[in-house]
Amino acid sequence: MTQQQWGGPSPYASQGFRQPSFGPGPAYSGQPGYGPPGYGYGPPGYGPPGYGPPGYGLPPNMPAPRRRSPLKLLLMAMIAVALFAIASFVVLGAATSQTTEVAFQNDDYDVPPPDANPPPIPLPETYEEAEAIVTDSPFYAQTVPAPVRCDTQPINVGTASDAQLKAHFDGMMECLIRVWQPPVTAAQLIIVRPTVTIFGDELTTKCGTSKVNAFYCAADQQIYYSNRLADAIPIVAEDKWAAEVVIAHEFGHAIQGRTGILISAKALGQNAGDEATDLLFTRRLETQADCFSGMFITSVSVSLGLQNSDLEGIYATYEAIGDDVLSGDPNIVGNHGLARSRKFWGNTGLANGAVAKCNTFIVPKSQVR
Repeated sequence: MTQQQWGGPSPYASQGFRQPSFGPGPAYSGQPGYGPPGYGYGPPGYGPPGYGPPGYGLPPNMPAPRRRSPLKLLLMAMIAVALFAIASFVVLGAATSQTTEVAFQNDDYDVPPPDANPPPIPLPETYEEAEAIVTDSPFYAQTVPAPVRCDTQPINVGTASDAQLKAHFDGMMECLIRVWQPPVTAAQLIIVRPTVTIFGDELTTKCGTSKVNAFYCAADQQIYYSNRLADAIPIVAEDKWAAEVVIAHEFGHAIQGRTGILISAKALGQNAGDEATDLLFTRRLETQADCFSGMFITSVSVSLGLQNSDLEGIYATYEAIGDDVLSGDPNIVGNHGLARSRKFWGNTGLANGAVAKCNTFIVPKSQVR
């Protein structure tokens, strides 16, 4: 694929390929537009060994105790208290030891600093090539490593200062790069670590003006996060994993950018000449980013200590920003996907390590409705 800087005319105009236009779309006060985050999640337990959060499932039923004399019961209770105290230290020590002994994947990779001037994203030369990229990219043949170490723990983004948000999301970028570098480079493509810009009510970028939002801008390949997002979508502040899912989704768009999937899908949608097809391609992009976010969460779940009790909030996060939930219209044909679609694709990502499972461009359109 030939690479071309954004902003200028496409060198392929003679071949009929028109460079697509991008923009952040409207804010969350209604139907979300292109650029805002999307969501999806699902239960672990699938994929390669060790893939997924530990500690799921109920303990086996214990047999009923035999009847004993009161004196023996008292003595045994006293002994049990002492043993419990000792056992507590043993169990905690074992848990700590297990955490430190985890063989994290890609741990020797030297994560690069943020790149404010990344190389141009790859462009297809024809619409036929664009179709091949979205449906059969070599990226789909790769596998996401797991478990991967992530040293950045969730924070309360509803009360965090801009400096805290900046530090947190910069740390998340390190984790995201460590997870996605192997499959991207294995596909002979280049991964880029985006900068993260924190803004307030409104921000103008190379992609246009955005209100309260979180978005990836393809024109400069950077990520932006509004410090008011938790006000616009309460669950972002209510659930400690919600912001992680948001930023992982936006990084999913960055992956689409670096693999050529994003520009190819947008070009195909706009070239179709009808709104329904354009919306369909955009929903395929958004639900794929949901799937990528689920893969990331699972990959770092061991390091972050994700528990079964955390799943309910993550499910709710994905559902909270479905087109139908945000608009209040259950019959809407939007550009991100219904709550059930977003949850389905997040679930698909969580349950799999094979990137091909996130290929939303080869499934019936009903699955990205």
